[in-house]
Amino acid sequence: MAWSGDPVWLADVLRGAGLPVIEHDGWRERGHGDFLDIRGVLCHHTGGGGPNDWRIVQDGRPDLPGPLAQLVLERDGTYRVIAAGVGWHAGRGSWPGWPTDNANYHTIGIEAVSRGTPPWDWTPVQLDAYKRGCAALLRRIGRGAGDCVAHREYSSEGKIDPAGMDMNAFRRDVQALLDGKGEQMAFLEEKITNYHGEQVTVGTLLHYLDKHMGLTLDQLAGAGAARGANFPGWDFLGDRTTAEALGVIGAALKIPGFRDPATDDRA
Repeated sequence: MAWSGDPVWLADVLRGAGLPVIEHDGWRERGHGDFLDIRGVLCHHTGGGGPNDWRIVQDGRPDLPGPLAQLVLERDGTYRVIAAGVGWHAGRGSWPGWPTDNANYHTIGIEAVSRGTPPWDWTPVQLDAYKRGCAALLRRIGRGAGDCVAHREYSSEGKIDPAGMDMNAFRRDVQALLDGKGEQMAFLEEKITNYHGEQVTVGTLLHYLDKHMGLTLDQLAGAGAARGANFPGWDFLGDRTTAEALGVIGAALKIPGFRDPATDDRA
């Protein structure tokens, strides 16, 4: 199954998924001709990471006229709708069910604002919007998450985008949205404001809490503590936890109140 015609519904579909949208003047008429049919979504990063990355996507480069994709995803989770017609974003490559070297005429391109270099600058709200946007588009064209593809997966020209993103995990989350699992646990999809003032879902926040609390516990108590080990300590600290090592160091330096827990007989 493939959607035929240009996606003049882009803004409505994204807004229907609860995503913020900016419609650029003339987007419905912008493009390098009409789609043949639409078979999926191709995911990119801009490679710039700044607030004006959209200008290149809309207007092009000296070597390549714009538009270079249909959508730009900002770091705050806002979608810019650039074009309803074909964009020059895919290049040469292949993916099962897509015409080889001709994905421009069959895929919606999303250029997400990112440097594309470590340390990765993806924001939680942006990643959440990336998945929700892909799910909404795929639902509209009647396709599954298997047709949500990274440029690097499709490309035969050595592309790396979107860098720093596990696409298998990304597709699992997109498919879960398509399957309506978010509706079964609706509270996970509720939006809240995080420490940085960004709007994120409860599920995204819980994921980051679990990850970073686990990393913190590992640093304090030794590798494996976050996975159920009973404070194993670090081998380079003599199999001590951070707190135990501080006690030993303080006792050796005769700092008042510090004790070596291994020789403490006050139990």
